[in-house]
Amino acid sequence: MNKPDLSCTKSQEKAICHTVGPAVVLAGPGSGKTFVIVQRIYHLITSQGVDPAHILVITFTKAAAMEMQERFHRLMGKTSLPVWFGTFHAVFYHILRQSTQYRGYTIITETEKRKLIRDIIHNHRRFVYLQEEDIEEIIAAISRYKTREKEKTAGDGEKEGEETAPEIRKMKQEDFLFLLAEYQNWLKEFLKFDFDDLLTECLKLLQTDRTCLSRWRSQFRYILVDEFQDISPMQYEIIKNLAAPENNLFIVGDDDQSIYGFRGANPDSIQRFFSDFPKTDQILLDVNFRCHSGIVQAAKAVIEENENRIQKEISARHREGTGVAICGAVSVDKLKEAVVCALKKEQKDGNLEECAIICRTNLDCGLWAQTLKEAGIPFVLREKPKNRFSHFVIQDICAYLALGQGDFDRSHFLRVMNRPVRYMKRDSLPRELVEKEALIRYYSETPSIQEKVKRLYRDIDSLVGKRVHLQIHYIRKIIGYDGYLREKYGAEMAEKLIGKGEEFEEFSRKFLSVQEMLNYMQEYAQTIKEPVEEEKGIQLMTIHASKGLEFSKVFLPDCNEGKMPSEQSKTQEQVEEERRMFYVAMTRAKHGLYLFFHTEKTGKGAPSRFLKPLLSYDSSSTSSSNSALSKNSSKASATASYSSSSSI
Repeated sequence: MNKPDLSCTKSQEKAICHTVGPAVVLAGPGSGKTFVIVQRIYHLITSQGVDPAHILVITFTKAAAMEMQERFHRLMGKTSLPVWFGTFHAVFYHILRQSTQYRGYTIITETEKRKLIRDIIHNHRRFVYLQEEDIEEIIAAISRYKTREKEKTAGDGEKEGEETAPEIRKMKQEDFLFLLAEYQNWLKEFLKFDFDDLLTECLKLLQTDRTCLSRWRSQFRYILVDEFQDISPMQYEIIKNLAAPENNLFIVGDDDQSIYGFRGANPDSIQRFFSDFPKTDQILLDVNFRCHSGIVQAAKAVIEENENRIQKEISARHREGTGVAICGAVSVDKLKEAVVCALKKEQKDGNLEECAIICRTNLDCGLWAQTLKEAGIPFVLREKPKNRFSHFVIQDICAYLALGQGDFDRSHFLRVMNRPVRYMKRDSLPRELVEKEALIRYYSETPSIQEKVKRLYRDIDSLVGKRVHLQIHYIRKIIGYDGYLREKYGAEMAEKLIGKGEEFEEFSRKFLSVQEMLNYMQEYAQTIKEPVEEEKGIQLMTIHASKGLEFSKVFLPDCNEGKMPSEQSKTQEQVEEERRMFYVAMTRAKHGLYLFFHTEKTGKGAPSRFLKPLLSYDSSSTSSSNSALSKNSSKASATASYSSSSSI
């Protein structure tokens, strides 16, 4: 057995030596929280005589649980001890499987889930208006609905009588609830859980089966929870039930890093813990061992703009590196040039593999993957990006464009023949290639539809010879695709979908022909097809994927409104979560942090509001520079230094 590492700060030592009762460890970025958790397990076993089998360590990801377990095993040397390590879902699933009531249950896969929803839609005529592209939204809506119901059960949801059905504008509430009931009945019949059910059923089991609850309370007498700020109300209730009555509950988290609101997490969870356990020991890990002091100061300036947070004073241990650099460009294209220029320098210096580009969304990762490929900069995708061109609006427009190119494949025609509605039937297209005269003859007894067919062909002919963006504009405005979206989806949803069409139209301006654009789209699809793990290069990932990681240098290329924060963030609560995400991204950097924005747009696309507390440090932030990154300039009476260049 190895000796514990005693080279720790006073606050770390206090956390490690905490023995019984509830404790909250506020652990900021790079503060050594994993070290503290592992050392505390060691302390409980070797100094306090705690049975290892009575210790439960819970975190959010399988990778984090495995890393913690491996670090503990290294610390213990050859001694193998039965400490429990796992994710919330893994632990709750184990509890359920050990009960007589749920023995034999398995977890439904995502593929099975999509097939199940598809089968329900096809088996009931009431869903005739739903289409394949609606399935993902329905799955997300089911999860949202279950989360709301779980929060109500956990005492943290909506009030009695309030509307709880999620908004799927094209579905009636009774249709959604009918589909949900069919979905749940199938799960029950085939002994399946989805991940949302794991929480609901586990809490129900512990609340109704006192013998089961007593068993697991005796088993898990010491519970340690990592990343507590990301806990959902339901997960919190289960942990509280398991920890009582001894309440040896040791939670580690940082409300400033709570970024999973979409799955029920809330930064107030730590405040709620203090309320539920008034005698809680509070320990602040107040030293950031990871980040350059300038990065720590900049991140502090950003996150202090949030109102709903616990105040903390964090200090840095090193000033190795360049700190923070802010780079402004006059356009999106110039911004890309600046990023590529900076990365080329890292590539030349042999440092590229120690760097990361961190994006707000998966789609943004795909765009930057294409930019890096065109620039000849090697990269590694940590997750498979979504294809930005796979959205049904873009696919519909592309089907029209293909018809305009003379490709009358049945699949293209089927996709758009009723967008807008023309009352055409699938049966009217018996062959793989659609023939104009045969189609017109098919509707000879229904002149109104026949005229719509003729008008469709005239519109297709009108696309010929136009520039690509003008063809798309014609499809949207003259053929009436935008009107179809408004009629089918309602004003609010339609505006978002129309926005997709507008973006695609703008994107198409750079191409001289439809075929050139389609070739680009195919090449893009190939670029993002599979994440590459073997190749070396700069790491490319989303903010959520970067959580828990660190890099020598971090590049944030999208520091503009609509990206940071995202355009979906309307309320103060949503904007504060976006700011926490920005804070998380900033604090992945050890030595250098590079923030890029452009000034091409005002309003929705203006430089991000999150940059304001940083730019205010340096009155020269609007000076021009021809370099990608200007020289550092000191900010008065502060330890950080920032650089900026607003015209490149």
